[in-house]
Amino acid sequence: MIYYCQGMGLVTANRESGEWQLGLTVLGRVVFQEDRYLGESHTLWLLHLMLCRRLDLASPATGVADAWFTLFAESHFRLGTNFSQQDFLAFLIERHGEKTYTKSLAGVAIRTYLEESCLAMITALRQQGSGDDAIIERCSVPSERSYYPVYVAYLYLIWDELFDGENQIALDRLAKESRCFILMSWDDAAINHWLEWMVDNGLIQLDRYTGTAMLLRLRTTVQVVNNLYSELI
Repeated sequence: MIYYCQGMGLVTANRESGEWQLGLTVLGRVVFQEDRYLGESHTLWLLHLMLCRRLDLASPATGVADAWFTLFAESHFRLGTNFSQQDFLAFLIERHGEKTYTKSLAGVAIRTYLEESCLAMITALRQQGSGDDAIIERCSVPSERSYYPVYVAYLYLIWDELFDGENQIALDRLAKESRCFILMSWDDAAINHWLEWMVDNGLIQLDRYTGTAMLLRLRTTVQVVNNLYSELI
């Protein structure tokens, strides 16, 4: 459970002399105050995106929880939208080699989104059929405006982690390095609607007149995360 919470960006965790030293992050404090039992789909979609985020800008790209990052960010071109658990396992083995835990890890990553006690509420994955013949469908994040503040919090949090100290960044670079739009599985129209909403709400400045679209942050991450639930429509 500690590793899940750490992967979702809810806690900081260090283990010394066999004991865990835990602390709430900015996101963790807000979620604890507003949705401590994780009953809101908005919260779960944000935690899903955080769990699947990229670890750093080292090459080759890896994730904070790499099986989840691989499942949602790195396997689109190889596996497509519909695939079997065996397909996913084969791709994991290519990335990490055939370890004793790889098969189990592939199953855990997929079951995270199929079991009611985990993240099944958000339907990030759907399963068709059962057993060895089951086909897994990877789904996009909701595009309704009520979820836009969730994605803003995600954007600011990964911006801090991957592009620390940069207040302005090219949209193409942000997308390529973070894999954010691949994770969200949105088309250009959905992306543009969200970007325009952020501009209209004073969250970013978007400059499309320089040849390459540039994003400029207009808030701090603490402001965005602290206002997350008050901004939900």
